[in-house]
Amino acid sequence: MQLNAGINICRACHDGIHNAYDEMQLAKGFSTLDSLLADEGLKRHFAWVAKQK
Repeated sequence: MQLNAGINICRACHDGIHNAYDEMQLAKGFSTLDSLLADEGLKRHFAWVAKQK
């Protein structure tokens, strides 16, 4: 497991992800973009962000 790897996302999505999960949860359970996009709670957040200006 590589803890320092990351993906490029907007600030609003980044903040929403970190509001939902801590660093260790992200490292252990959400190591790919696909795993983040598959999470139901995060899907709702990403949909909300997409509607913002």
